[in-house]
Amino acid sequence: MEFIIKKKNIIDALFKVQGITGRSTNLAITSDILIDIFSSKISITANNLETVFFGEYEADIQSEGVITINSNKFFEIIKEYPFEEILIKEVKNRWIEIGEGDTQYNIVASNYENFPQTPIIDDVDFIEVDCFNIKRMVEITSGINYSSDEKRIYMLGVLLEKINKDEKKLRIVSTDSKRLHCYEFDYEGEIQLPEENILIPKKAFSEIGKFVINKEGKVKLGIKDNHIIVSKDNEIIMIKLFNGEYPNYHRLLDTENMTSINIEKNMLYTMLKRVSILISENYKSILIKLKNNELITTIENPEIGDFKDKLKIDYSGEEIQSAFNPRYFLEAVKIINEDNLILYIKDEENPFLLKGLGDDKLTCIIMAMKIYGN
Repeated sequence: MEFIIKKKNIIDALFKVQGITGRSTNLAITSDILIDIFSSKISITANNLETVFFGEYEADIQSEGVITINSNKFFEIIKEYPFEEILIKEVKNRWIEIGEGDTQYNIVASNYENFPQTPIIDDVDFIEVDCFNIKRMVEITSGINYSSDEKRIYMLGVLLEKINKDEKKLRIVSTDSKRLHCYEFDYEGEIQLPEENILIPKKAFSEIGKFVINKEGKVKLGIKDNHIIVSKDNEIIMIKLFNGEYPNYHRLLDTENMTSINIEKNMLYTMLKRVSILISENYKSILIKLKNNELITTIENPEIGDFKDKLKIDYSGEEIQSAFNPRYFLEAVKIINEDNLILYIKDEENPFLLKGLGDDKLTCIIMAMKIYGN
């Protein structure tokens, strides 16, 4: 096996797979990538048993072959190699020589026969989705994490569903039971979705963000054989889906019986930043009160101190006071790409809804906390 490849042809691919090969599994070889050298190309495959990446790249092939090599070490070597063209060849007993002349590495490869088998999924009905929407989906859902001992499937995954039969819109939903973010996006083509919930593992879903990080235009997206498949140009990523139920969250999106308040984004964000200074591990909640055209935030933390702030708003309804985690509010405000927000409220026990003014694609829901002493 011997080939010459340009650094620019593979450096992005090697970066993309680091999250896949960096995941710990029961098979040590999943920290490797498989490189198949054939004809005028090489292919790179990463497979951690949940997520598979595959890409093909132009190269000058001297002799064909197959190797598996540590993904992180190979990436670091290629990244730091001082020249654009890199000679890579197998010398003997799975030893791989990278580079030539004064700059040369010799590292040992694994037995490629032990590499996990890549799923073969044929005849996929793809739809087309803008790269921008894929990036937004990952940005909106990836911030909602879970603890290492979490067992509930809906907390470990994001939900993908079709909104209704007549519109070409899909919705992605992520929650940790204390907040919920959902994002709606258009697509082109026809898609047949399984009747059961489409639950994509959160950790794997974040890898799709890397997959499209430097891409523009549209990507292909399909669901088949319990996998979600995303394809663009010469690369493809496949993620094995979860099996499980998802809570019925739809009623939380109903704003019909809620009061809407327009708020300037930066003013709300800076107010929440100020009040968040006094939260601590034992005191994570703030009080938000709406009355007499004012939004009042207060915190009383016996470990540190107290604080109160006011913001003028257009609200003349009954007084409402609820407790919330300000971090969830801040993260929601931050991901809304509008200068003005709409805050939807109902009463002290129901969650707040947050949207961008003029943007119905993104909805952020923050659950109310119990107010002790009331």
